[in-house]
Amino acid sequence: MPDRLDRFRISPIRVLIAEDEALLRTAVAELLPQVAGSVVKVVSTCATRSQMLRDTRHLRPDVVLVDLRMPDRDGLLCTLGGAETIAALQRQWTEVRVICLSVHAEPDLVRACLDAGAAGYLGKGVLPEELWRAVRSVALGGRYVEPMLQARLDMHIAGAEAEVRSQLLAGRRGDVLRLLLEGHSPAEIAATLPITKKYVDKKIAEIKALLGVDTTIRIYRLCRELGLVDD
Repeated sequence: MPDRLDRFRISPIRVLIAEDEALLRTAVAELLPQVAGSVVKVVSTCATRSQMLRDTRHLRPDVVLVDLRMPDRDGLLCTLGGAETIAALQRQWTEVRVICLSVHAEPDLVRACLDAGAAGYLGKGVLPEELWRAVRSVALGGRYVEPMLQARLDMHIAGAEAEVRSQLLAGRRGDVLRLLLEGHSPAEIAATLPITKKYVDKKIAEIKALLGVDTTIRIYRLCRELGLVDD
């Protein structure tokens, strides 16, 4: 890792963006250098899998940000799954670090992509700052999975989703969680139950610990993934 870090102090992290949605592709290409500065250089933006493979061969980027459901060529449907695409990249260019960008967050899919060689996995709603953290982490040899996805993946691997649901909904913790998910503030929850705000804060801390998250919005998002929030 130290030699990689020294290299990127001299020359930028070279990133290839492979995304068939033009608006998102352009946004990522513009926003990533804005948050990373001169440490990152976007060397190519690709709308098809064939272009991604061609540009990866010619440009040898450090990091490839890849959409999992890209068309093979212009006007053609996608024929390969995300894990197959990543495996193809890794077979040909083992030194290239791959980060998946996807609206799909099923644990089996995330695990399959990581097992195929992906070094990172992010949802398409990720903020530019977190995208930059992911790029930097994988460029330095690490792995980065969006925290909410990693938490869900960990629970899935452990077979613990049902147990977590049970613990989240138990007793006063469940009462606090239900009101929190309805949009009530800790003070409003305390007045509604009624209990002290200090006790509400304690239960919210327990909920965060169970889910492996650190913000209220991540509580909401992960509870939605667990089926505790109606769409």
